[in-house]
Amino acid sequence: MKLLTATLVAFTGFGLCAAPLALAQTADKAAIETKVKGLEDEWAKGDTAADHGVSVQQGLLADDFAGVGSKGDMRTKAEYLAKTKSDTDTYTESKNDSMKVNVYGPSLATVCGVSTQKGKDKDGKEFTRSYGWVDTWMERNGKWQCIAGSGTEIKK
Repeated sequence: MKLLTATLVAFTGFGLCAAPLALAQTADKAAIETKVKGLEDEWAKGDTAADHGVSVQQGLLADDFAGVGSKGDMRTKAEYLAKTKSDTDTYTESKNDSMKVNVYGPSLATVCGVSTQKGKDKDGKEFTRSYGWVDTWMERNGKWQCIAGSGTEIKK
Protein backbone atom coordinates (compact mmCIF):
# COMPACT_ATOMS: atom_id res chain seq x y z
CA MET A 1 0.00 0.00 0.00
CA LYS A 2 2.84 2.36 0.84
CA LEU A 3 4.42 1.68 -2.55
CA LEU A 4 1.13 2.45 -4.35
CA THR A 5 0.69 5.67 -2.36
CA ALA A 6 4.28 6.72 -3.03
CA THR A 7 3.87 6.00 -6.74
CA LEU A 8 0.63 8.01 -6.93
CA VAL A 9 2.22 10.91 -5.07
CA ALA A 10 5.23 10.81 -7.39
CA PHE A 11 3.08 10.79 -10.56
CA THR A 12 0.87 13.58 -9.19
CA GLY A 13 3.93 15.65 -8.32
CA PHE A 14 5.46 15.06 -11.74
CA GLY A 15 2.19 16.05 -13.41
CA LEU A 16 1.96 19.24 -11.38
CA CYS A 17 5.55 20.12 -12.28
CA ALA A 18 5.24 19.23 -15.96
CA ALA A 19 1.98 21.10 -16.62
CA PRO A 20 3.43 24.60 -16.11
CA LEU A 21 6.46 23.63 -18.22
CA ALA A 22 4.19 22.51 -21.07
CA LEU A 23 2.18 25.72 -20.81
CA ALA A 24 5.39 27.78 -20.80
CA GLN A 25 6.61 26.02 -23.95
CA THR A 26 3.27 26.72 -25.64
CA ALA A 27 3.45 30.39 -24.60
CA ASP A 28 7.06 30.64 -25.82
CA LYS A 29 6.09 29.05 -29.13
CA ALA A 30 3.24 31.53 -29.58
CA ALA A 31 5.56 34.44 -28.73
CA ILE A 32 8.14 33.22 -31.25
CA GLU A 33 5.47 32.80 -33.94
CA THR A 34 4.22 36.34 -33.31
CA LYS A 35 7.76 37.73 -33.34
CA VAL A 36 8.92 36.16 -36.60
CA LYS A 37 5.62 36.90 -38.37
CA GLY A 38 6.03 40.54 -37.35
CA LEU A 39 9.56 40.58 -38.75
CA GLU A 40 8.34 39.06 -42.01
CA ASP A 41 5.63 41.73 -42.26
CA GLU A 42 8.22 44.44 -41.57
CA TRP A 43 10.37 43.00 -44.38
CA ALA A 44 7.43 42.99 -46.83
CA LYS A 45 6.37 46.51 -45.90
CA GLY A 46 9.90 47.73 -46.53
CA ASP A 47 9.55 46.92 -50.24
CA THR A 48 7.42 50.05 -50.70
CA ALA A 49 10.10 52.35 -49.25
CA ALA A 50 12.31 54.46 -51.51
CA ASP A 51 15.28 52.13 -50.81
CA HIS A 52 13.12 49.02 -51.49
CA GLY A 53 13.57 48.00 -47.85
CA VAL A 54 17.37 47.80 -47.80
CA SER A 55 17.50 49.70 -44.50
CA VAL A 56 15.04 47.19 -43.00
CA GLN A 57 16.73 44.14 -44.49
CA GLN A 58 20.14 45.30 -43.23
CA GLY A 59 18.99 44.56 -39.67
CA LEU A 60 16.86 41.51 -40.43
CA LEU A 61 19.46 39.51 -42.36
CA ALA A 62 22.25 37.86 -40.38
CA ASP A 63 25.80 38.64 -41.49
CA ASP A 64 26.18 34.95 -42.43
CA PHE A 65 22.84 34.88 -44.33
CA ALA A 66 22.62 32.35 -47.17
CA GLY A 67 19.85 32.70 -49.72
CA VAL A 68 18.57 31.43 -53.02
CA GLY A 69 16.84 33.94 -55.29
CA SER A 70 13.75 33.33 -57.39
CA LYS A 71 15.91 32.42 -60.39
CA GLY A 72 18.09 29.96 -58.45
CA ASP A 73 21.00 32.29 -57.79
CA MET A 74 22.80 31.86 -54.45
CA ARG A 75 23.25 35.06 -52.43
CA THR A 76 25.11 36.25 -49.37
CA LYS A 77 23.73 39.12 -47.32
CA ALA A 78 25.82 41.63 -49.30
CA GLU A 79 24.66 40.16 -52.62
CA TYR A 80 21.03 40.15 -51.48
CA LEU A 81 21.21 43.82 -50.45
CA ALA A 82 22.99 44.79 -53.68
CA LYS A 83 20.30 43.04 -55.74
CA THR A 84 17.60 44.86 -53.78
CA LYS A 85 19.36 48.24 -54.24
CA SER A 86 19.58 47.73 -58.01
CA ASP A 87 15.85 46.98 -58.39
CA THR A 88 14.26 49.42 -60.86
CA ASP A 89 10.64 48.55 -60.06
CA THR A 90 8.41 50.78 -57.94
CA TYR A 91 6.25 49.03 -55.35
CA THR A 92 2.95 50.46 -54.22
CA GLU A 93 1.97 47.46 -52.11
CA SER A 94 3.75 44.47 -50.64
CA LYS A 95 2.11 42.15 -48.15
CA ASN A 96 2.26 38.64 -46.84
CA ASP A 97 -0.87 36.73 -47.76
CA SER A 98 -0.17 33.75 -45.54
CA MET A 99 2.53 32.48 -43.21
CA LYS A 100 3.08 29.19 -41.41
CA VAL A 101 5.64 29.12 -38.62
CA ASN A 102 7.41 26.02 -37.33
CA VAL A 103 9.28 26.51 -34.05
CA TYR A 104 12.14 24.07 -33.47
CA GLY A 105 13.43 25.44 -30.18
CA PRO A 106 13.67 28.63 -28.17
CA SER A 107 15.92 30.28 -30.77
CA LEU A 108 15.12 28.62 -34.13
CA ALA A 109 12.08 28.82 -36.41
CA THR A 110 11.12 28.60 -40.07
CA VAL A 111 8.43 30.59 -41.81
CA CYS A 112 6.80 29.50 -45.08
CA GLY A 113 4.65 32.06 -46.77
CA VAL A 114 3.27 33.74 -49.84
CA SER A 115 3.80 37.44 -50.54
CA THR A 116 2.13 39.63 -53.13
CA GLN A 117 3.66 42.78 -54.58
CA LYS A 118 1.98 45.42 -56.71
CA GLY A 119 3.64 48.25 -58.56
CA LYS A 120 5.15 49.41 -61.83
CA ASP A 121 8.22 48.19 -63.68
CA LYS A 122 10.92 50.50 -65.08
CA ASP A 123 8.79 51.04 -68.21
CA GLY A 124 5.74 52.10 -66.19
CA LYS A 125 3.82 48.86 -66.77
CA GLU A 126 1.72 47.78 -63.78
CA PHE A 127 2.30 44.37 -62.26
CA THR A 128 1.07 42.07 -59.52
CA ARG A 129 3.47 39.31 -58.51
CA SER A 130 3.25 36.58 -55.90
CA TYR A 131 6.15 34.68 -54.38
CA GLY A 132 6.29 31.53 -52.32
CA TRP A 133 9.18 31.53 -49.87
CA VAL A 134 10.72 29.96 -46.78
CA ASP A 135 12.95 31.76 -44.29
CA THR A 136 14.91 30.38 -41.35
CA TRP A 137 15.15 32.63 -38.29
CA MET A 138 17.53 32.36 -35.37
CA GLU A 139 17.75 34.37 -32.19
CA ARG A 140 21.31 35.35 -31.35
CA ASN A 141 22.25 37.62 -28.47
CA GLY A 142 18.59 38.55 -27.95
CA LYS A 143 17.98 39.50 -31.61
CA TRP A 144 16.04 37.49 -34.19
CA GLN A 145 17.63 37.45 -37.65
CA CYS A 146 17.02 35.59 -40.89
CA ILE A 147 19.93 33.18 -41.43
CA ALA A 148 18.65 31.57 -44.65
CA GLY A 149 15.93 32.11 -47.20
CA SER A 150 14.64 30.99 -50.55
CA GLY A 151 11.80 32.12 -52.77
CA THR A 152 10.25 31.61 -56.15
CA GLU A 153 7.71 33.50 -58.19
CA ILE A 154 4.30 31.89 -58.43
CA LYS A 155 3.17 32.01 -62.06
CA LYS A 156 -0.57 32.31 -62.55
